[in-house]
Amino acid sequence: MKDEVNHPIFSRFYILSQGMLEKYVGPIRAMHNSSASGRTLVIGAGTGLDIQYIGENVKELVLVEPDPAMAEYLKQHYAKYQVVQCMAEHLSMESEQFDTVLTSLVLCSVDQVGLVLEEIARVLKPGGQYLFFEHVAHDHTVPRFIQNALNPMWSKMAGGCMLNRDIVRELQQSTLELTEYRIAKQHFLVPMVVGRALKS
Repeated sequence: MKDEVNHPIFSRFYILSQGMLEKYVGPIRAMHNSSASGRTLVIGAGTGLDIQYIGENVKELVLVEPDPAMAEYLKQHYAKYQVVQCMAEHLSMESEQFDTVLTSLVLCSVDQVGLVLEEIARVLKPGGQYLFFEHVAHDHTVPRFIQNALNPMWSKMAGGCMLNRDIVRELQQSTLELTEYRIAKQHFLVPMVVGRALKS
């Protein structure tokens, strides 16, 4: 299994264009992150867009980012936080270390969603929460057909992002207990869900 993600062109483009993206998803991200508490792990921290929305209930923040360019960006701009460059499929943290694990638009681009969810469950303390904000496969036939048709080209252009992943189903099949989720923004190509799952 690879030990880093390297999409240098996409990374540079993302860093330059993140302001436009945040106008669209920033309010969702703010609501999503406000529930984080205790020792918190952000997986796929990217350029640190989640950080500004982390509330006062978070006592310690650890950032995981597999892309070297983005990890270096985090180290330069958020030096007070621990930045760990590793893959979400094999986190370098010891088990049962975090009260909250958080992802925002990350599971679309990992290699193995199921393995990432196993790792999230492993590093969460008993009773800990996983907060997710992800875009997902569409429920309706025609939009999903379009997602499937566009996915190969989209993935190449967007740093490995997959349009058509059924994240909710993956969570329902994991060892985590899915306690709540809802459509945060409906869109024919990238419907977005937010929710929470617990480690029993």
